[in-house]
Amino acid sequence: MYGRIILPVPPRRGFTTNFKKVFEILGNASEYNWLLSHYDCVYYTSNKIPFGKENIWFSGDEFVDIVTETEIYFIWAVAMAFTKDISYEEVMKYPIESAEDYMGYLYPDITKQHPLSVVEIAPIDSTFLFIISESKEIINKFAMAYPQSEDLAAYNRKRPMNKDKLELK
Repeated sequence: MYGRIILPVPPRRGFTTNFKKVFEILGNASEYNWLLSHYDCVYYTSNKIPFGKENIWFSGDEFVDIVTETEIYFIWAVAMAFTKDISYEEVMKYPIESAEDYMGYLYPDITKQHPLSVVEIAPIDSTFLFIISESKEIINKFAMAYPQSEDLAAYNRKRPMNKDKLELK
């Protein structure tokens, strides 16, 4: 498993995650179906991403169009990409946790939340962004686009662990 943590560039303390840029880096977001879960936005700029809904299932084209047209910024979210042959019903057979509750992103042996996902993208409190995938190629795209980012496993090895809650520094 591979991962990157994208850190804010000093002197900025945080940023909100513009998925338009994330999808541009990924390059093929429309080739997947997407589950958007446990999200909070700066502004809810699209009625297709309503306030207070726990999960939303999108075709890749639909999600890319929303993100491109509205330039929506996420404070918190878990966005998971799935190949087109995987249905919403199959995806929902597994529990989905919020990015702050899923501890598999925080250990040196990082794990994806969902066994069927291709990539997982999780903005954390407008400050950090996790990208997790079994594809080294996907992770390398983000490493090149965000030179301040770090290998997530290496980052997790060097920081103190709090097994009860998310704490990043």
